[in-house]
Amino acid sequence: MLANKIAKLKYDIEVNDVYRDAIEWNKRFLFLYGGAGSGKSECAARKILYRTLKENNHRFLLVRKEKVHVRESMYRLLKDIIEHYDMSSEFTFKDHEMKIKCHSTESEIMAAGLKNSEKIKSITGITGIWVEEAFELEQKDFDQLNLRLRGETQYYKQIICTFNPMDENHWLKTFMDRQPDNLFAKRTTFLDNVFIDKEYMDELISQFKHNENFHRIYIEGNWGRAYTGGEFYHGFSWSKHVTEVKYNAELPLHITFDFNVNPYLTCCVWQLDCNKSGELKQAVQIDELCLAHPMNSTKLVCAEFKRRYFNEKGHSAGLFVYGDPSGRHEDTRSEKGYNDFTIIRNELSEMHPTMRVADKAPNVKSRGDFMNSILQNEYSNISIQVGNNCKKSIEDFLYLKQDANGAKLKEKVKDTRTGIVFEKYGHTSDSADYFITYVFASELNYFMNGKSNFKPVYGKGPNKNVW
Repeated sequence: MLANKIAKLKYDIEVNDVYRDAIEWNKRFLFLYGGAGSGKSECAARKILYRTLKENNHRFLLVRKEKVHVRESMYRLLKDIIEHYDMSSEFTFKDHEMKIKCHSTESEIMAAGLKNSEKIKSITGITGIWVEEAFELEQKDFDQLNLRLRGETQYYKQIICTFNPMDENHWLKTFMDRQPDNLFAKRTTFLDNVFIDKEYMDELISQFKHNENFHRIYIEGNWGRAYTGGEFYHGFSWSKHVTEVKYNAELPLHITFDFNVNPYLTCCVWQLDCNKSGELKQAVQIDELCLAHPMNSTKLVCAEFKRRYFNEKGHSAGLFVYGDPSGRHEDTRSEKGYNDFTIIRNELSEMHPTMRVADKAPNVKSRGDFMNSILQNEYSNISIQVGNNCKKSIEDFLYLKQDANGAKLKEKVKDTRTGIVFEKYGHTSDSADYFITYVFASELNYFMNGKSNFKPVYGKGPNKNVW
């Protein structure tokens, strides 16, 4: 139910009370993001007008990627608000140039587009910037705007960005995740907008109810996904496979490793439970340990796993270990006679791990086809769920691409701080592949060849195929 609370600024400009903290924020960056119809742009426009009427000698810049779009959105909105409150006599308008000037304060509002960055550089004395549809901007555009906001001024300088959270892989999310002290980010949806009418609400819900991604973005106001085609795990769906999960102390833990150390060393934690038919075919990822430097060693990852599940939870229901078969090889990271799996066995000895490592990982395309068959159709009644706390794993399932041969396209990126080049995606999903293809080896073999090598027996016993 909407709360009919409205904060009033000077000159009786009304602002939705949910944005009170945004109106009062006086540091450099203000990000207003979320769903459609949430009032983000209204808040930004009203804050700009409030400061224009109250504070002297401002130069506010309205910015879109292309200047032509400023006229139909930001400039039109500001004029509409001024006319609504019968304040036109307070301002001079130059519609052709998209300029608004307040008579009493000498503060002015002007427009610019980023297609011609040289023109931005020529504008001096800017004291505030509002970027609408900030998602359109590249980071270099934003950095250039940030450089324009400089010099000593009587009042605080601020960049306001308003946008829908279209893609969680966007630089805006990376910027927010760093949580700089001078940023305030406010997420809202249409349910926070006290001015919105029911007809618009119903239309919004109806428009996006059949598109899971757009529903997340425009209705829930959560970060979505940019679909570009060619996703390796094309059967993965946020609404179907991502859920809230809980550790079950009565079930064994299954941990699976990918031993790349950059950008992190990966250990994902799974549990197997029974499906509705009573078959032990419900695979649930409950945790992920993706430890970056200086914690990115097999020994330290094991120490963190042990802390979480042995020291803190006292897990005693069994532990099984999976991972990249190449971890069997000795390398320069380990003493002679040791490899990643001997380190795991030694470090987790108090939990009595059972090692389940294949001699060779299945062909990437074949295991991808198998995984997608499970994700899309629950092949052989197998299901996969990933906890919403497993952020890296979810990103991997969503963003990893497929190459021309049907394998995983391991795109490489460079850490600008360290200079290290690494594969951005593929680590947590590789670990998932190792686990799923081992646990359901019989189903995989039938999927690939039309026959099974054995039928696993679940429970305790001497048979080597007991799971």
